[in-house]
Amino acid sequence: MTLLPENPNAFTRSPLDRAAHHRRDREWINAALEHSNTKVVPFFQHRPFVVERAGEVAIGWLGAHTLCRIASEEAPLLFLGLDREQTPHFAVVATDGELLADLGRFDDLRALGPRLTRNELAILGPAKSVFEWHARHGFCANCGAATLIVEAGWKRDCPACKAEHFPRVDPVCIMLPTFSDKCLLGRQRAWPRGMHSALAGFIEPGETIEEAVARETLEEAGLIVSEVTLHSTQPWPFPHSLMIGALAEVTHDAERIDPHELESARWFSREEARALIAGSFQGAFCPPPFAIAHQLLKTWALR
Repeated sequence: MTLLPENPNAFTRSPLDRAAHHRRDREWINAALEHSNTKVVPFFQHRPFVVERAGEVAIGWLGAHTLCRIASEEAPLLFLGLDREQTPHFAVVATDGELLADLGRFDDLRALGPRLTRNELAILGPAKSVFEWHARHGFCANCGAATLIVEAGWKRDCPACKAEHFPRVDPVCIMLPTFSDKCLLGRQRAWPRGMHSALAGFIEPGETIEEAVARETLEEAGLIVSEVTLHSTQPWPFPHSLMIGALAEVTHDAERIDPHELESARWFSREEARALIAGSFQGAFCPPPFAIAHQLLKTWALR
């Protein structure tokens, strides 16, 4: 197994081995669903099932024997992988959000982010992304016929034209513009009052990451990028993006925001950025630690 460098971002470094070679083995999948130790986490309306005890929130794992009670035979079922004890883990779309009300609740994953462990977020993230994809891709983009879920939830086949469809990932660059000893954060009108974050935008066909960083920084803030330093990446299951984080040195500090993209933007010194991270800056705050924007700001502020 390749030893990868540490990634500071949430939704990364899952404790499960995806064991993708089992996805096409229907006999193995069926046997796994009969195993007494197999774990299943239900989702309803793209929200995972969680339990809360003494103020602590955790994934609401159920046994595979509950599948017949909480999900239909046609419901999307996703093989998540194996843990170190080789226990199979699955996720399933439940038919009713009230069936398990006596045990726990279905809750928004973004809201749960700060309360779940890193391992739990890394398990739930792929499930949410793939279920969102299934909900939007029930019909073939090639011929319009209804598609079938195959390979343990990781693929859809079209029986009419034989087209194969796989879950999509949308690449997004997210960058922290810096000039001298200060950084620029923007805010969108829809955000909570006082929230400021890094700039971001989708990478377009034919662009490198660096080119996308430069284009988005110019479009959103009117700043010219002179140097791009890649920081880290983060799968972001809202609904299925790959955030590619970067620090972007710019040539001047005379920002000119695009009002269609941002409501406002402002420069923060390193001292002010540290206060944002600590939650002690009066009148402004940054995203929480599970967001890559927080990690970008933290890396720059603590240099």
